[in-house]
Amino acid sequence: MAIPGKWLSLAALSLAACAPTQWTKPDTSADQLATDKRACEREAYREVQKRQQKSVGTMGPAVVGGPTGSQARRFNTTPQGPFADQRGTQLSDEEHLVAECMEAKGYAKLKK
Repeated sequence: MAIPGKWLSLAALSLAACAPTQWTKPDTSADQLATDKRACEREAYREVQKRQQKSVGTMGPAVVGGPTGSQARRFNTTPQGPFADQRGTQLSDEEHLVAECMEAKGYAKLKK
């Protein structure tokens, strides 16, 4: 069975979208880039954790009066599985902050 060209192209684009962001900066070694990226990732993680600590307990059934009894269990579930982000936006917030930090250090996203 032959795979049509459009499906092969779609698969290639999908894989490319999953690739990590590559950064570039003239006259910067790979070691310096790795050091700067790690520093940005650590700072982004700390910032997101600090933001989320402030939001703990501010929303939810106890505040807004959600369902009780057997109905409550259905609405109070969290994402499950090894790749579930319990907060839903933590990873995307971290990625955004890392990008801002890297750009502030003079790096640019490598065009694919």
